[in-house]
Amino acid sequence: MTTVTSVETGLYGIPNEQALEDATQTFDELELVTALVETSAGVTGVGFTYTIGRGGRTVKQFLDDVLVPRLEGMPVAPRQAYTDLRGETTFIGREGISEFAIAAIDVALWDAKAKETDQPLYALLGGTKQRVPAYETNGGWIQFDEDQLRENARRVGEEGFAGMKMKVGRGHTEDAQRIRAVREELPDDADLLVDANCSFSVAEARRFVNELDVPLGWLEEPLEKGDYAAYADLRDKVDVPIALGENGYNTTQFKQVLSQDAADVLQPDVSRVGGITPWLTVAEAASLWNTPVSPHYVEPVHVHLVAPFDNVPYVEHHSTVLNKVVESPLELRDGGFTPPDAPGHGMVFEGLTQYEK
Repeated sequence: MTTVTSVETGLYGIPNEQALEDATQTFDELELVTALVETSAGVTGVGFTYTIGRGGRTVKQFLDDVLVPRLEGMPVAPRQAYTDLRGETTFIGREGISEFAIAAIDVALWDAKAKETDQPLYALLGGTKQRVPAYETNGGWIQFDEDQLRENARRVGEEGFAGMKMKVGRGHTEDAQRIRAVREELPDDADLLVDANCSFSVAEARRFVNELDVPLGWLEEPLEKGDYAAYADLRDKVDVPIALGENGYNTTQFKQVLSQDAADVLQPDVSRVGGITPWLTVAEAASLWNTPVSPHYVEPVHVHLVAPFDNVPYVEHHSTVLNKVVESPLELRDGGFTPPDAPGHGMVFEGLTQYEK
């Protein structure tokens, strides 16, 4: 078996075209933390993780000080490496910074393994090449006024997306008006998804849903992060699907979501949950529980990961800032994405040096 010979890490700040706002935060930069893993077979595995403008330097330092020294000389065996590297996080905790850092290594190792076997990642994982429907988020940010939301919704329909996600947080009355406006512009067969970004209490979420006269595909993360008992309580009291998971930082948290019946849809993010290895564990568990999985962001990797599963209604097309530094961005066709056939996950970064931090 081949081994890891060296690892090179990097940190870059890639600006958004405009500041993006949701109910709880504003961000104007994507921080990209990269890990390039060289193997004894002469292959380079490309790994990365991200933040929204804060914390990237800490993630990189954890990579450099803790994970990289442990990784060099290890076999190119992603699942084994994931287990070994998580052993380094026992004392400091297995979520947040440590999981972001492990994700960069894990993605790189899966990319390297697929390249060594001359397979696209989806094939290595046991999937087949197929178009995956997508919903669009980039047109639904809270800073857009109603006219802009309507224009964005019309574009979403014209491009054939399976749905559109919009943010709420301007107050129930204005939010409801904005939701009606978007629903009027979307095609009848396109889903309207609403994201509250953890800004409601249970009572506020119940009121919001009960007073809304527009059908929703789901209400995303209405409650505080990690309060799965509250999510289960809310789910019993409202007649709209509840989605959560972008703030899930390890498989144990997703196990709690499933065991407490806290969500109708899971949204694991490959960078936040710790990489491809735990992402697959979450998707497999969700399949056993007959729960749909719709991954958050990072569609260039997720389009591979969803290929072996039949419980994925769509992937998310998020802010396009990542496309600025990718040699061949995924091409939207008929409202969906198809994984590339190049060995590995197919992502090659270019032009990163101008954004180095």
